[in-house]
Amino acid sequence: MRFVSIRRHFHYFSMVAIISCCYIMLLRTSSKNDAEDIRDQPEQQLVDVKNDAIIELKDEIRVLPYLTPAGKVEIQQPVADVSSKKIDRIENLPAMGAPSTHPNRTLNWLDLWSNDTFCNQFTVHLLEENSVQPRALVSFPGSGNTWLRMLLMGVTGLYVDTIYPGDELFISKAGGTYELNKDCNCSLLQKTHDVSLFSVIYNMAMANKSTEKRIHQEIDQFRGDGILVIRNPFKAILSYRNFAFGGNMAGLAPVEAFSQGLEPVRIGNRKISTWDQFISRSVASWEMLATVWIRGLKRGGVVYYEKLRRDTGPQLLQMAEMLGISNVNKDRLDCVLRHNQDNTFKRSESGPKNYPKNPFTESQHLLILKSIQSVQMALKERGLDPLPVEMYDFYTPMYQYGHWNG
Repeated sequence: MRFVSIRRHFHYFSMVAIISCCYIMLLRTSSKNDAEDIRDQPEQQLVDVKNDAIIELKDEIRVLPYLTPAGKVEIQQPVADVSSKKIDRIENLPAMGAPSTHPNRTLNWLDLWSNDTFCNQFTVHLLEENSVQPRALVSFPGSGNTWLRMLLMGVTGLYVDTIYPGDELFISKAGGTYELNKDCNCSLLQKTHDVSLFSVIYNMAMANKSTEKRIHQEIDQFRGDGILVIRNPFKAILSYRNFAFGGNMAGLAPVEAFSQGLEPVRIGNRKISTWDQFISRSVASWEMLATVWIRGLKRGGVVYYEKLRRDTGPQLLQMAEMLGISNVNKDRLDCVLRHNQDNTFKRSESGPKNYPKNPFTESQHLLILKSIQSVQMALKERGLDPLPVEMYDFYTPMYQYGHWNG
């Protein structure tokens, strides 16, 4: 009996001894590491000098704002380097030469002015050939690019071209038809939707070494010069769907184009992708175009469609500054503001809609929200204003997504 008791106590004290040894070893190891950490730290000295505190480290001196009463301050840890990463800001575009005043290079039509006899005195000119390097007016389709072209021509008096065919001919003040050479380097900006990015999205499964080159193909052609227009992706995608079916800026798609069915939409002999497929590809293209151009722009700037619609005058003046135009004719600007709703290059925001009150499912909504977040991060990297999401139809903050009910 006594033997059993002794053995039981022996086992108990053995376990205690083992645990104690392990604990002591752990303490020694921790103390050794702490000592090594202290030896590795730079020497420190803190001296209060009037309203600033000078932190003297081994190889550098930092001056911090005065935060404590006069006297010696003890610091337990080295001061962390909180300097932010340098922001590569977008510069304004350089100023241009004077436009050509030759009647044959002066546009005899501007949709903005209608029959306003006062505003019709303001003409639109081409620049002299090869007087300016091409600069982009880039946006995702359905973001008001053509409408903005008209506004800029009205305000600046300079022609805004497009890289796409169809606008080569226009009637000149000389009474003849003038043919515009796309490579003339004689326009204020060139409209583009950077469709090279669309091909990357549609062929993502076959991505290879040339994909990176194709992603930056167009922005490299413009050398990073241009104006990026960003619109609420919910509305831009709806507008793009209308354009894809309607075939023009003011066209409308049939109601079936916005149904959530699984089968492709058939319109006459045409077979069109489902609304869900269209959203998936479009939002990926919207995000890629925005992030590639935000990160790649060197001169120019970013414009938000919603702000342009709400504060047209101030936004156009801001764009003029981006374009290197220091003086804007006040009468021209007044004419643009008086007639900016008259032209036929944008779809009416009023009237009955051809899509449901909430045309996006929750999964589609979340997909678009994630793309918005990615674009917000890219804007922050360049020190630019964030997207004006408070002005976005269909937008719900991500943290409220679980409570979203359309």
